[in-house]
Amino acid sequence: MLKRKKLSLLSGTALAFLLFSVLLNYHSFNYAKNACTENNKVPIVDKTFLAVNWSVSCE
Repeated sequence: MLKRKKLSLLSGTALAFLLFSVLLNYHSFNYAKNACTENNKVPIVDKTFLAVNWSVSCE
């Protein structure tokens, strides 16, 4: 019983960390794009698989 409780706690913590990381990545991505448009520039987005690694350049 104790082993199952530890496993569920560890799984929940890992899932929460993953969700938090995805939300921070999405927020940073949108902030970078909006910063380009606020400066009257066009954002050029370069994303990889699942948008884990991305870059935004302003032109």
